[in-house]
Amino acid sequence: MPLASDAKPEPRCRGRAARHALVIAGALALAGCAASSGPAPEPPPPAPPAEPSAQVYRRADAARLRLLEQEVERLNADLRSAEETLVAVESGLRGSHTRTEAVSRIAEARIAVERAARGAPWKAAAVSEATDKLAEAERQLADDHVGSALFFASRAERIAKTLGAEADRVGKTQGTRFVRGGRVNLRRQPTTDSPVVAVLDGDLPVFPEVDTGEWVLVRTVSGDVGWVHASLLHAR
Repeated sequence: MPLASDAKPEPRCRGRAARHALVIAGALALAGCAASSGPAPEPPPPAPPAEPSAQVYRRADAARLRLLEQEVERLNADLRSAEETLVAVESGLRGSHTRTEAVSRIAEARIAVERAARGAPWKAAAVSEATDKLAEAERQLADDHVGSALFFASRAERIAKTLGAEADRVGKTQGTRFVRGGRVNLRRQPTTDSPVVAVLDGDLPVFPEVDTGEWVLVRTVSGDVGWVHASLLHAR
């Protein structure tokens, strides 16, 4: 009888050993690939928010230029009116305007200022300036300075006219929103950590350019551009 050590393995055993060898070889191959490839790459960071397009800034610059032109026009008109009043006083033409005319002009200017205050509530500082001019007109009239009273009434009326033009422009712009509450931050990027571009007063109108749902890229009447949280805006 042959020794056990000399006995040949049965075919079934030989097949099982071959399968084990294949499994081990595959595992070693996978381990080698994993070691050579290194750790799995990290996902890329989120893309930063897109910068406002050049068209947004062009529209903002146009709005800023329009406001400057209106202010220059108003100041030039004030200067012409002041010169006319000064000439009248120095020439002794105090009686060229009547008291009745001054009273009527002050009343018309007051109506214009009140209408502007309702149409542009975000321009409280300008409305206050116009109101001060009306008060000065009444003081000048009380002192019988008719020409000076007309001058200050005209200044108040011109301020009201400028505010009325801005209110009309806002009313005709579709999609206009208004700042909810008071003193809202206009930020450079749509995040609370981003630098503040400007602080917006309550009821200020803004023109949306991009709406992400949570944040809105807006352009203000004065030409500022930035992001505001959507919860801080409302439609009138």
